[in-house]
Amino acid sequence: MTDPVARTFAGKRLFVHEEQYLQFGYTSIDFSSRDLKRLFPSRPLLFLKQVHSWRILSAEEWRPGSEADGLLLERPGAVAVIQTADCLPLFFWDSRRRRGGVLHVGWRGLLQGIEERLAARLGKELGEFSFFLGPAIEGGCYEVGEELADLFAGKPYADRIFSPIRPGKYHLDIKSGLKLSLASAGVAAERIRDCGLCTHCSPGLFPSFRRDGGTGRRIFNFLLLPGDGRAGA
Repeated sequence: MTDPVARTFAGKRLFVHEEQYLQFGYTSIDFSSRDLKRLFPSRPLLFLKQVHSWRILSAEEWRPGSEADGLLLERPGAVAVIQTADCLPLFFWDSRRRRGGVLHVGWRGLLQGIEERLAARLGKELGEFSFFLGPAIEGGCYEVGEELADLFAGKPYADRIFSPIRPGKYHLDIKSGLKLSLASAGVAAERIRDCGLCTHCSPGLFPSFRRDGGTGRRIFNFLLLPGDGRAGA
C-alpha cells in the first residue's frame, strides 16, 4: 500500500489514497468543512461530536450530534469524518469485504482502549484489516506530566511510550502505544503503516493545538467505500 499522495482541490491541499474499493485521506491547514462538502457533493458526511471516548459507531448507528470517536462503514454511501489537530487519526479497512473506518485517538482514547474496542468489534476478521496512522503529534514533541505516566502504569507497553526529559516531565508517544496495542491484539506488523508526519513540526501544512493554541483549525480525516459516487478531487 502506498501513502496518500498530495493533490489539490479548489487550490487547497489534501492527501488521498485511492483504490477500487477504498478512498481515504486527510486535509491540510487551509481546508474548511465547507470545502469538504464541496469535495464530496453527492455523499453524506458523518461528523461526530468527539469526546475522547472509546465509543465506535457504525454508519447505521450514527445520528447528527452523536458522541463517539470512531466510525465503521460496512457499505458504500457515506463518508466517515474525524477531525484532529494533534490527536491521531487511525484508518482501518478490509478491501476484500469492503469495510473500513477511522478512529480519533488521543491519550484519553488510548488509555480507555478505543483500539481494543475496535479489535473486539471486528472479532476474528481483525487479521484481514489494514491500518494506517495519519498525521499527529510525534513523541518527541508531546510533553506531558508525571500524572499521565501514572495513569498508563497498568498498560503493558507503558515503559515503551514514556521517555523522561526532566523531573516530572515526559515525552509521550501515542503512535507507538497504538502500534504495540494493535500488535498485541494480533495485527501483523506489515498491516500497520505510519505516514510519519508530525503535526507540531509542520506549520503551514497541518494545524497543531500544542503549537498554535485554539485556532479552531482542524485536519479532516475521511474514509469512504466508493460505489455510487466519487470525490471531486
